[in-house]
Amino acid sequence: MRVFFDGRLGDIRDLISFSDTLVCAQEHYPDAVDYRSGAKLPIDFRKLSESEVTEYTGSLDELSIEDELNFAAFFHCGLRSERALEFKPFLSLSPVVALDPSIDDANHPSITVDHESNLRLGLHVDSWDGLDMAARWKSRNRIVVNGGPGERYLYLVPVPIEAMAARIESPKSRHPSEVADLYLQSAPRIPCLRILQAANVAYVCSTERLVHDACVPPTSERSESRHYLGHFVKS
Repeated sequence: MRVFFDGRLGDIRDLISFSDTLVCAQEHYPDAVDYRSGAKLPIDFRKLSESEVTEYTGSLDELSIEDELNFAAFFHCGLRSERALEFKPFLSLSPVVALDPSIDDANHPSITVDHESNLRLGLHVDSWDGLDMAARWKSRNRIVVNGGPGERYLYLVPVPIEAMAARIESPKSRHPSEVADLYLQSAPRIPCLRILQAANVAYVCSTERLVHDACVPPTSERSESRHYLGHFVKS
């Protein structure tokens, strides 16, 4: 999969970096006691090489139907268009559903909290639609808008859940979240991208098929994020 950028966002090398080192959140961040057991997070990021820029990134103008189930894209999103649910250059083939916004600060290594256990998830896949492995390709994707004032990072493992399933035993009998966890635990070196999301920038991504999480950089102000579900495609 690739990450596509609106050219107005700046130099790709300043927006995205690479890690292939995942650590157990509770062990690497001993003060972060509010993580689920075995939660994984990436560390030791570096800039992309020339070949990795070609492999993992592209211009938003290059996004085509061949990428529609397997991409992330970053673009400007003004408050007026967000209120109208007009996320140009994307449109949804189904009604857009607005989720509750969240306000996050820089006091934690990652953001996402499981609302049942109140524990942070670390790298994970979403399950808003509750589909099994065979039907995951039907899931809605998600637009996330950074309302600022602070910056955010998106962590993204560029391996679709279907490819992860091919590497573990009995994937058809497992929940996709379990498939993702087993893959992250079993593979010795796993690529993870860290993508800068400034204020008033949105991303669209199939978070039900791609392992991800987010954080607010330690030097940044708190950040409000707003979330929308739909079957978003490039218009």
